[in-house]
Amino acid sequence: MKKLIARRPIQYMGRTYKCGEAVPTENSQMVEAWLRANSATWTDTDMECFVSAVIQEAARRSKVNGLAAEAIRTMGVAIEDDAGEFVGVSSLTDQLRTLFVPGSLPGTSGEGETGQGREAATQSTGRLDAEDLEKWKKADLEKLAEAMDVDISKARTNAERAAILAAAEVQSSADPPDDTGGGQ
Repeated sequence: MKKLIARRPIQYMGRTYKCGEAVPTENSQMVEAWLRANSATWTDTDMECFVSAVIQEAARRSKVNGLAAEAIRTMGVAIEDDAGEFVGVSSLTDQLRTLFVPGSLPGTSGEGETGQGREAATQSTGRLDAEDLEKWKKADLEKLAEAMDVDISKARTNAERAAILAAAEVQSSADPPDDTGGGQ
């Protein structure tokens, strides 16, 4: 008996069908949409096609995750500790925050303080990209606005919030990140 199997999570009628689960086939328009988007596939009792699709999706995601990790590393952000373990969400968040919103961490002013024998950082000003900010979640835009000390309370949409944030100047360190990887 043929079944329509989810190749990736599908949310339908208030339920999320996980990868590998059979999805309902009563709505022919939805079935066609899932098949066009490669979100689901028809399979017999043999799971060969489905297993192949899952492996392809896992390989694609692995490649995307690897590219994203490499991009973050090139920004000077440590993703792994010395043991090769993930540094954690809070550490990663703090590192990214210092890159994009200097002075947002407790105990920092963002004005190039010297600390631990380093010279004062050179500051540069710029603006955020409204088009990129529009893609952010409302809660993330509100956190960014709070960190930047910008009032976005009158904005009704993410586009308005993004425009307000993009209009505000931001300061960032113009110095390259300190490479303390131990290699020469």
